[in-house]
Amino acid sequence: MRLLFIVFSSFCISLSAFSQSTFSPQYPNDWKKVDDFIRGNWDTQLWKSNDLPNIYIGAWPYLPFMFYWDTYFNNIGLIRHNMEQVAKWNTENLLFVVDKYGYMGNAAVTSWGMNRSQPPYLSQMVKEAFYATKDTNFLRKAYYSLKKEYVFWTDTSKSAIEDHNTAIKGLQRFYHHAKDEEIEPQFKEIAERFGLKKDVSFQEKVKFTIPYIVEAATGMDFTPRFEHRCQDFVAVELNCLLYNYEENFEWMKNMLKLQGEPDWAKVAQKRKSKINQVLWNDKRGLYLDYDYVNKRHSKVAAATAFQPMWAGIASKEQAERMVKNLPILESEWGITTTEKCGEIKNYQWGETSIWPPMQVIVITALDKYGYKNEAKRLAMKYLDLVAKNFLDPIPASYTYPDGKTKVRKAGTPYEKYKADGTINDDEYMAHDMMGWSAATFVFCYQYVNSLQ
Repeated sequence: MRLLFIVFSSFCISLSAFSQSTFSPQYPNDWKKVDDFIRGNWDTQLWKSNDLPNIYIGAWPYLPFMFYWDTYFNNIGLIRHNMEQVAKWNTENLLFVVDKYGYMGNAAVTSWGMNRSQPPYLSQMVKEAFYATKDTNFLRKAYYSLKKEYVFWTDTSKSAIEDHNTAIKGLQRFYHHAKDEEIEPQFKEIAERFGLKKDVSFQEKVKFTIPYIVEAATGMDFTPRFEHRCQDFVAVELNCLLYNYEENFEWMKNMLKLQGEPDWAKVAQKRKSKINQVLWNDKRGLYLDYDYVNKRHSKVAAATAFQPMWAGIASKEQAERMVKNLPILESEWGITTTEKCGEIKNYQWGETSIWPPMQVIVITALDKYGYKNEAKRLAMKYLDLVAKNFLDPIPASYTYPDGKTKVRKAGTPYEKYKADGTINDDEYMAHDMMGWSAATFVFCYQYVNSLQ
């Protein structure tokens, strides 16, 4: 659970300096070495849980949680390394949780990770697993499970598991369904980490804790995108992903020749229009989260601004303007989570962080609209970032709060990185990791090779 922030670092970097169309990688001779290591180590990350029907790829060594959106990116690497069956098992586990609970939690199945969800990538996971395995029975069963999850996100009834409704009909928000008894331990954890006063009323604990739980549901805990009022925002990626569900439902309906199903293409078109009406900021030439309470866009652009291109929602003209804005997110080593915004705290998902899923989203978006040179440049930057620290991890060690020191080993990918080319230990130590760090490397490696 990535649920921390610490004092802002003085590190600064000029993003625009690295947006040039030409780029010469520093470590291309080492990329295959890293890819070979990853290919030979997927099976070391397999876990089995009594709560899930299949073996799966866990979060990272020593942590067997099955995170929701991590799993989509894990599958990208697995499929490219011809491990389609494991990708399918991963997907079936998530579908199993949806069938049992009506939604997939932040982390299945944990005491703290089932009172919220995460960015819903399960529909795309199903589609990609089907293309990899051609299993029609799997697709048919998945269609009905995905419809259950879609209801979780769009249900407007009083019996809804979570309230994802906003003041803008047809567009959803992230939220939670934590019970009162779950607030206390969550507040205690946050208070300890932030050095906050603990002897406050329960009402004050609720008021403080809920926004953090909701922000954790975005997968970005924490980020300056939402001003710690995530529940007040229509999030770009959530609505693009729900559009992706509607588009995929139409594809599944036709593929399976289903009768009596909704006109999903019409539903998707309505959402697309709403997204372009509400989330597109013409002044900035970007898609931005929308604060429907204060009726304004977020003050901070994030890499998720490219999710409408990933989903095929943006027009050719919008995509062109988005690409012109790449310099606000592009660093020497890849795409940062947000633009520079004068952070007073060092957010884990902020202006200095290079997270694997953001690279996949932006590269996929650029490629879909024909910006292959830009996509290739970003892919090479991430390959270099991982290879650099694979050979010589920096920082070379990490000192725990109790004074103990862990010396890092070379020859492995790490969970998270920074825009200065180092491993990101903000909030907690970055683990040596397969997972989405490795999968994103595989994605980038094969993408670059496909353009040779």
